[in-house]
Amino acid sequence: MAYVLKGVENPKQFEGAKKYTNAKGNTECVEFVRQTTGAPNTSIWKRGVRVKDAIQGEILPGTAIATFDDEGKYPTDPLGKHAAIFLSKDENSIKVLDQWKAQGGVLPREIQFNSSKAKSRSNNGDTFYVIE
Repeated sequence: MAYVLKGVENPKQFEGAKKYTNAKGNTECVEFVRQTTGAPNTSIWKRGVRVKDAIQGEILPGTAIATFDDEGKYPTDPLGKHAAIFLSKDENSIKVLDQWKAQGGVLPREIQFNSSKAKSRSNNGDTFYVIE
């Protein structure tokens, strides 16, 4: 079962309107996804369809996506981890809504596929999957 943010047809309503904070007051990516979709703790997340491989329309706008490691788990290693809300995709990239601590709030972003510049999973569209 995928986790979906309702009302994403108008993504501007989420941009900067609110910071989704964890118990420590940090604006982490996971908090935005969990608080808006009802997704459980990351330890329970299962890797679904790979965003890059999905056929057009297979992933609904508003679907929670994240990076996963080779074992199908949300990563805990130093290679990077990230969670976001899927908006759309084309042959070159994923469009998402996301937040992270340094960004401070929710903004739209484009994450490239086959990114040779990506130093971590967080910036490589090839590593994003639907959260189930």
